[in-house]
Amino acid sequence: MELISCITPTFNRKGLLENAIRSCVEQTYKNWEMIIIDDGSEDGTDEMVREVQKSETRIKYFRNPGKGANAARNYGILKSTGEYLVFLDDDDEHLPHRFESQLNAVKKSGSNFILSGFQVKDLATGRVIKEDFGHSKGMGAGHGVRWMISRELVVKAGLFDEDMPAMQEVELSYRIAEFENYAFHNSVVMVGGVNHTSITKSKEKMIRGRLRLMEKHADGMLPLEAAWWYYVIGMDYLSTGDRAEAGKFFKLAADLDYRNIYRIANLYFSVMRSDKGVIGRINSKVLSLLCGFRYPELVNHKVVS
Repeated sequence: MELISCITPTFNRKGLLENAIRSCVEQTYKNWEMIIIDDGSEDGTDEMVREVQKSETRIKYFRNPGKGANAARNYGILKSTGEYLVFLDDDDEHLPHRFESQLNAVKKSGSNFILSGFQVKDLATGRVIKEDFGHSKGMGAGHGVRWMISRELVVKAGLFDEDMPAMQEVELSYRIAEFENYAFHNSVVMVGGVNHTSITKSKEKMIRGRLRLMEKHADGMLPLEAAWWYYVIGMDYLSTGDRAEAGKFFKLAADLDYRNIYRIANLYFSVMRSDKGVIGRINSKVLSLLCGFRYPELVNHKVVS
């Protein structure tokens, strides 16, 4: 039986981390280890984990010698001994069948990189907000908490870029794609929490993350995939009110789009008179709809149940 390593960075979320741990313990597949990397918690996280370890030897606990979640994930990967890795944030939970069903998907597909469906719930109410079965139509893949991937493949690709301000999982996925495309596993395997009181990534961080992604990988992307990312960055800048930067990226997207959809969007942007108020919201909606309009499947990802 293959050993599965679950990598979980944490910081001052003792109560939520207890639920994440419980979701590992309740797995139907029993050959696993959970690597918890504490990024400097001061809420008694270490005492709680030490108590759990008395009855559950598969839980391993380390203090992060680096800085930030990306460094914590990398440290956890290097401390892991499993053949396959899964990632779980401290406010997320596995569904009981996750390890078993994803490992079956690995064997069915022949791929060492699996992307599964997931649920999102409101941590304040416990209500499930949505189920997401979506997968990328190109090379990259986001939402690392729903991956199962061989440890060897992640190490070969070079681990997480610790300098990424955001988009670190997407950036890593493009390096992984140099060696293997993911297979889509058409099953929900985990629940991701949304905490409305937590600090979320700012728009500025997301823009910087996407810009760094394109600096590193635009030349290796399929032209239409690069065009899509440039278009998204243009929409980001438009949402901040920076029309000049938005225009630059809409133009980059238009130049790479053989369908000419983004050329139409760029023309629409150039003649629209407002990005504020009701008219501005209508204009933004039109541009958003054009972003994914008739967007084709660029990479033939295997699909398994």
